[in-house]
Amino acid sequence: MTSSSISASAQTFPARRHSRIFAVELLRLLAIVGIAVFHTFLLTFEQIAIAGPHAVSTAAQTGAAPTFIAIVSSTPLAVWLISMLMFLGAWGNHIFFMISAFFLVPRLAERSHRKGFARDEWKPTVARIAKILAAVVFYVVVLVVVNRWIVPIQAVGGLRDVILSLEFVWLYVLFVLLAPFISWCIERCRKKWCVALWVVALAVIYGLNVYVAISGRNFFDSLSVLDWRKQMSAITYFASYICAGALGCAWQRWYGGNAAIPAVSQCVGGNKTASHYAKISAPFWLTRRYWTIALAGLIIAAGCIVAFASFGGHYGLLMALSFKSTSAISFLLALCSLMCAACPSARAQRCESFAAQSGLEPSLGNTAESDEALQSNGNSAKKPLRKSVKVFCRHAVEALASGILGFYIVQALTYYSWIAVQSHFADPVAAHVASAFAIGGMSASIGWLVDWFVVEVVFSLVFVLLVCLIDRFVRQPLLRLIKLA
Repeated sequence: MTSSSISASAQTFPARRHSRIFAVELLRLLAIVGIAVFHTFLLTFEQIAIAGPHAVSTAAQTGAAPTFIAIVSSTPLAVWLISMLMFLGAWGNHIFFMISAFFLVPRLAERSHRKGFARDEWKPTVARIAKILAAVVFYVVVLVVVNRWIVPIQAVGGLRDVILSLEFVWLYVLFVLLAPFISWCIERCRKKWCVALWVVALAVIYGLNVYVAISGRNFFDSLSVLDWRKQMSAITYFASYICAGALGCAWQRWYGGNAAIPAVSQCVGGNKTASHYAKISAPFWLTRRYWTIALAGLIIAAGCIVAFASFGGHYGLLMALSFKSTSAISFLLALCSLMCAACPSARAQRCESFAAQSGLEPSLGNTAESDEALQSNGNSAKKPLRKSVKVFCRHAVEALASGILGFYIVQALTYYSWIAVQSHFADPVAAHVASAFAIGGMSASIGWLVDWFVVEVVFSLVFVLLVCLIDRFVRQPLLRLIKLA
């Protein structure tokens, strides 16, 4: 089905209002957790890649006791797990940019047909950027106070440190600034040849990324900021932003108009299932089933590739697979994750139909009311306690997910400080791993190694929870008072 036919069918239905999509909010929160976990394990991963797969035997030849890094680097399963976690860094960054584009670009694209679009959009664009910069100023001021009177924080020691640490936030500001232009272009580039050209452009971008990951990773940090290999990071995330915006436009044209959702009589008690009508109503690439299969396939493929490199001792390949923003695997995982979260399931479409017939407010993002009404058609009502727990969890996820920008800023500015705190908790456990290995070998140290993984992950979760709570209950209310949140 072509985009024009999709648009035509969608326009036959009145536009409707969407509440927040819980699955997307959950994905936003998972992106925060993924970024935190990535940075927690990053230093260990880099040391493992340097040590190599034969670090324990090398230490034995020299008569030295094997270090914790040597033990981990000689344990293929541990290397595999840490290497898989390394995809989470770029994955989380892609999710951050993609979610913004997925919802902002379609709204702007719809308005781009209005006369005076450029004149009307500059004020909202400035307002969006002002809110981002206000968040930056808030945390910089707070951390400067902490740095001066409580504990030193390396990244807030000077203006240059702040600017360099927040490179992803500046990219976000740039993308928001360009969003009206991006939307205008996407709305007018819906031909098949435009899509084909964009696919070729993506292939070129990630071809260059492969070159950067293989040839430039050993001296990447010493390159100038203006070097094209450094700039590939910005180009990669810009491409990610455009892809998500284009898919968001297609999603909005289809689901935003309540298009072709089957009648409730067909979904409830009828001869054909809701999934049958979902297949008829939506193109296959706008269904959750399609993206779920693609996501599962990608995870399995990534796991197999990383297993080949981990168990085969190809640690250089492990570094290249997840190096900086160059990972095509992280990009594809992010794209599939977003579409899995945004596209409704067949059951959600069935609930939408029943809600529309029952006079409830339809929303693919929040099907709680329609789902409850559907169950009351033939099933018993939900228990009040269970319903209260679900509502609490939904509100908790949405509250924590709203802190993604604040977390980005705090994580970037306090990286060395919170990694030092993390080491305070993890290093004693790592020492127990080395001691147990020296006494009884790997079998004796495996329990401590599991404990070390648990400590690292729990610390990441606690850090995310702390920052997101501060952002939700301190930064957002304060800036909301001056209409900057």
